[in-house]
Amino acid sequence: MPTLVQLDQWARDEALALDNGMPLRFVTSIPSGALAYEQAIAQRGEIGLRPGNRHDIFNALVWLALPRTKCALNARHVADAVGPAASHARTRVRDAATLLDESGLLLACDDDALIALLRRHAWRDLFVDARQRVQAAFVPVVVGHGLLDKLRAPFRGVTAQVLVVSRGTATASLDAASVAVLDAAAAACIKVPSWHPGELTPLPVAGLPGWDTEQLGERLFDDVSVFRPSVLV
Repeated sequence: MPTLVQLDQWARDEALALDNGMPLRFVTSIPSGALAYEQAIAQRGEIGLRPGNRHDIFNALVWLALPRTKCALNARHVADAVGPAASHARTRVRDAATLLDESGLLLACDDDALIALLRRHAWRDLFVDARQRVQAAFVPVVVGHGLLDKLRAPFRGVTAQVLVVSRGTATASLDAASVAVLDAAAAACIKVPSWHPGELTPLPVAGLPGWDTEQLGERLFDDVSVFRPSVLV
């Protein structure tokens, strides 16, 4: 795993900064409280991490890979703050930001019919009947550092909170230009004033083509404790 020194050097190499131009750096000083943590980023450009802690290191790596998305999440946390800095009180906007920050997955797709199946939890229709279309249309990118940590030892119930974004010019190879396109698209979604937890859709990641570590195929979707039907169906 990269050290704090390495991460900070990468941040300088990439000119990692907030949208207002404030340079960002990784530090070992971690404020008490989730809001205070976000305020330290917004006010001083200090992203706290515990050396050797995988969860925190994954957070740093996401900052480096998807800086615009992370900046947008930080801005929403600070702008929608309620109560003292040490408080865990959150608005619905901050709830959405926390879900995406910890368990988020960006899903780039411009096929509205497939997205409708996802939102309806029509798992077999989506991942069995339309599997070839899904393989061609879906470009998933993990943004949640907690989700990344879980995927070190994946299990059937690992569930992501999905933010659907336009694929635009992004390619499935996810080269640097494609990642930048998706990063900008996600940041734009997060900045919409009406953004809330309902914009996110739960997805057991084992359903994604190539992500089924148990190699169960169609039998995977027999487990309704994981692939739950939508209450709206």
